[in-house]
Amino acid sequence: MYRQQGLKQLWGEICPGRVKQRERLSPYTTIQIGGEADWFIEPQNISEIQQLLEVVRDRHIPWFVLGQGSNVLVSDRGVRGVVMHLKPSRLPIKIKRFKNTQVLVEVEAGIPLARLVGLGIKNHFKGLEFLAGIPGSIGGAWAMNAGSYGKEIKDITSFLKIISPGGQVVRKEKKQLCFSYRALKMEPDEVILSGGLKVSLGDAEAIQKESRRLWFQRKTTQPLSQPSCGSVFKNPPGDFAGRLIENAGLKGFERGRAQVSDRHANFIVNRGGARAVDVLFLMNLIRTRVRQQFGILLEPEVRLWGCALKEPG
Repeated sequence: MYRQQGLKQLWGEICPGRVKQRERLSPYTTIQIGGEADWFIEPQNISEIQQLLEVVRDRHIPWFVLGQGSNVLVSDRGVRGVVMHLKPSRLPIKIKRFKNTQVLVEVEAGIPLARLVGLGIKNHFKGLEFLAGIPGSIGGAWAMNAGSYGKEIKDITSFLKIISPGGQVVRKEKKQLCFSYRALKMEPDEVILSGGLKVSLGDAEAIQKESRRLWFQRKTTQPLSQPSCGSVFKNPPGDFAGRLIENAGLKGFERGRAQVSDRHANFIVNRGGARAVDVLFLMNLIRTRVRQQFGILLEPEVRLWGCALKEPG
C-alpha cells in the first residue's frame, strides 16, 4: 500500500479545485458501475498531466486514465491510487486542409467520438462515418483500435502525441504505431495526449446519409438505450462473439440486475443497480459455456479495473 500522507495538498497544488477523494466511479462509466477511487483528479493541460505522472511514478502509486468511461468495468470495491479523468478539451480542433481533397484533423484524447462524427458531417469530411454510435472518446478509441463494419481507427490515424515513460511529449508517426485487432501496443507508463486523423473532403449529403445509416443500424441491433460497456468480448477469427454467445443459449440470461442483452448477446447491460460481480459472473459463464460448446476461448474487449476473470476449467 502506498503512503497517502501529504498527497491532498500536493494534488491540490497541481490541479487546484479539481481533486476529489474517495470518489465513486459509477457516474463516470457508461455501464454505471464502479466503487471508489482513492483520488479522482481532472487535469486540464499537458503540464498538469506530466506533473501528476511524475508524482505517481516516483511514489509508486497505482494510476488509471479515464475518458468517457466506455469499455471499462470497475470493481465494486473500487480502485486504489489515482484516476486521472481527461475531460473534453475546450480548445478548438485543429484542421489542416491540403491542396488535394486530403484533410488532417488534430484532436485531443478527451474529445468524444460523437463530436468527431458531427464535425465530419458539418465540414463534409469523409472517413469518420464508421464512428457513428460508438461511445467513448478518441483517446479510448486509439488505445483499443476501435472499429466497426470493417473499418478501424488505425485506418485514418496519421500520428499520435504521447507522454513517454520518461515524461516527455513524443510524436509517433503511423509507421511507429503497433496497432492490432482491438489493441494498440504501448509502454506501461505511456499516455495518449492527442493525434491526427487523415480524412478527405466528400459529398455532404452522402456523408450525412452514411453516418445516419450506421447510427440507425447500431441503434436497431445494439442496446444503446441501456447502460453497458459496449462489446464485451473480441470477435474470434472468422466468427462473431455475439453469435457464439447466442448459440450457447445465453442471450437474455440474467445475474442480479446484470443481463446478457436480449438485443445483442455480446453486450451485458445494467438493468438498474447491477454490480461488477454480477457482470463478472456472466462474463465467466459466457467464456466457460462457449469454450465447452465450440472450443473457442473468448478474449475480453472490456478492460477490468480492480477485478479479474477466472480461467475456464
